[in-house]
Amino acid sequence: MKAVSLDVTGTLVDGRSVKYFWDVLIPTAYAKKHQVPFEKAFQYVKHTYMTISPDDVKWYLPEYWVKKLGIEDRVEALLRELKPMITIFPDVKPVIVELCSQHDLIISSNLPMMLLETILEDFKEYFLKIFSSVSTYSLPRKTAEFYARVCLDTGFKPQEILHVGDNIVYDFLIPRFMGIESMVIKRFKPPKLKHEVSDLKQVLERIKLGDL
Repeated sequence: MKAVSLDVTGTLVDGRSVKYFWDVLIPTAYAKKHQVPFEKAFQYVKHTYMTISPDDVKWYLPEYWVKKLGIEDRVEALLRELKPMITIFPDVKPVIVELCSQHDLIISSNLPMMLLETILEDFKEYFLKIFSSVSTYSLPRKTAEFYARVCLDTGFKPQEILHVGDNIVYDFLIPRFMGIESMVIKRFKPPKLKHEVSDLKQVLERIKLGDL
């Protein structure tokens, strides 16, 4: 194994911070811009989200929605407001520091690059590459094509990569299908199966033991 690939939401950071961006910051910006109450703005923004299918890559892109909602001039302020709301799990930084001394680290996420750059700003120097399915490859999800292209763009063979994420389909089954070793991180439920871990410390321990 030469590289460790990491998902972001639910793996490195609490997903509630990402939800806060979409459900609070965007509607708040719309309410201020158009001078309407927050509740009215919230309902309108949520309805507008539903006009695009989750199978459409635009559904994931902040730059698309801020333009559609007429708040594109506020996007930098939104990202600044998001920064203090990001909750990075406490085991992340020390494990990443240790992992990168022995392996190349990459990010494999379906978060848009705009959010990834904000979330990872304080420790992005530890990662060889950051891949966003929606921003890098215009793919709405981390499909087999996504992992194939990550391998191509990094030069790693599938069997040289371990991927860790919290989604059983996109972070475990699909990578395994592609020949990539994978684990599911379950931060809020006790792991029950061999491929499950409760935090990144367990991932590090399993790598040291060769127990993948």
